[in-house]
Amino acid sequence: MTNIEAARRVIERVRGAGVGDFCVCGGSRNAPLIAVLGTDVYAFTDERSAAFFALGRAKRDGKPVAVVTTSGTAAAELLPATIEAFYAGVPLVLITADRPARFRGTGAPQSIEQVGLFGDYATTEVDRWNRRSPLHINIEFDEPLIDEECHPERSEGPGGAAGAGSRQ
Repeated sequence: MTNIEAARRVIERVRGAGVGDFCVCGGSRNAPLIAVLGTDVYAFTDERSAAFFALGRAKRDGKPVAVVTTSGTAAAELLPATIEAFYAGVPLVLITADRPARFRGTGAPQSIEQVGLFGDYATTEVDRWNRRSPLHINIEFDEPLIDEECHPERSEGPGGAAGAGSRQ
């Protein structure tokens, strides 16, 4: 399966679970996810801000909101909002791009143990997700990151800008 196909599959699954809004923090490793999502997203430069913005939207609307990050410590920046979402019963979705498993434990850049990163504060199974707590999907992408032509999907969410994120 290509990276684009894998990214498309993840986005389709979370949309099927009710996610309409995506807060994206650009990076190279999550390029396949960004390519699939296109420009109809809330764009952030800071992962922690994106996560709290998503938490606020999910609280306000009562619907799941996703945060998409690149690999390594960028994913770890989502932990504070994840803990808050867990205790508040908010459906926050965390989609973290990752390097292939063969890089774990090697000291390679942007390579930390992302699987299970959020511990008890997030479930990792879409099918077991109760939509009353965070969901973490960690997806590995190998080089080349963009491995086929991609036609971005359009978001079903509302347009316009809001809060700290800028709607692209």
